[in-house]
Amino acid sequence: MLALFDLDGTLLDTREAHHFAAEIALARRGLPTDAAFVRRFLLAYDAVSAEMKEKEYLAVWRAMQPLYGEAIESVRPFLGVPETLDALRAAGHRLGVVTSKQRWAVERELRHTQLSSLFDVVVCRDDTHQHKPHPQPLMLAQSLLGMLAGAYVGDRDTDICAARAAGVVPIGAGWGDSGGEALRAAGAAAVLEEFPSLLAVLSSISGQDAHAAD
Repeated sequence: MLALFDLDGTLLDTREAHHFAAEIALARRGLPTDAAFVRRFLLAYDAVSAEMKEKEYLAVWRAMQPLYGEAIESVRPFLGVPETLDALRAAGHRLGVVTSKQRWAVERELRHTQLSSLFDVVVCRDDTHQHKPHPQPLMLAQSLLGMLAGAYVGDRDTDICAARAAGVVPIGAGWGDSGGEALRAAGAAAVLEEFPSLLAVLSSISGQDAHAAD
């Protein structure tokens, strides 16, 4: 089975680095830095959802990049991620990352966390014209490996919507910022409370696929 994963908030805990960079970048532009505004900004997937002007929204994100790099040491895999990915590969699963981050940033994080070698395919923002919640990134990952994905694991409603639109089983990462209730409302087939529990969920999906093929 091919299992696909979002990156930030799903595989990697990047909250400290994002908050550090966002608060400084916002302050430098005279924008609010209270907890509610920073959270909305970081959870937004475009200027509209951030309730900001497009030019300002993009300027803040650009200003954040070098600041985020200063805090890269705080980025780490969530508990159980490396071990679970190793176990999935040992069980014969192929693994991929589908993220809305640019490739240079993704490669930096995967090198830093020593996860690069675990993935057969990595699809980044640079690779597609459409981005999540559009299914194009997930479709590309499947196309590059010539196989259908059994599941996509993500921590945002946009991840769940993208998976559903691509015909892939959507699995919610309950440890992310959105929370289990929002992920279920978006249509997640399952919401994990911890990463290692993915082993049992994927085993169940594999069993259902095998039964359907009989």
